[in-house]
Amino acid sequence: MSENRVIGINNSLPWHLPDEWEHFRKVTNGKPFIMGRKSYEAPDALHSPYRNIVLSSEKKETAGVEYAASLDEALALLEEEPEAFILGGATVFKEAIHLAERLYLTVVHAHLEGDAFFPQVNSDEWELTSSEYHGTDERHVYSFSMNIYDRKIPGRQS
Repeated sequence: MSENRVIGINNSLPWHLPDEWEHFRKVTNGKPFIMGRKSYEAPDALHSPYRNIVLSSEKKETAGVEYAASLDEALALLEEEPEAFILGGATVFKEAIHLAERLYLTVVHAHLEGDAFFPQVNSDEWELTSSEYHGTDERHVYSFSMNIYDRKIPGRQS
């Protein structure tokens, strides 16, 4: 997300950060993804080579995709998985954040225009436990920090 919590504009990311994408792939390797239909269909969407759960009222026949009508249904499909990643969009993040015990959240150090926003991260509930800064260079127009937040009291969500 950007410093003003933007995560998208016109169903696309408003930045291109190759090193952040590589980090994302390493962190999520072998883990299932849950995402809304529009996020799944976005031109720059990442899909799990392992398992993709798409939240949609319409269930299509799509190779490599399972459909769920709700977040609860998606989580039920993944009850045997030790960890799953929520990939958005904004509505899904807002619905799921209270269930999370860890957030992997990259902050792009810029204020950007957008039409989709990440929910507010309440510092009373979340502790920054890891942060890796990446400056600008020939491949990265924006500097960014790859952060990990852990819930201060696991299992206690507001």
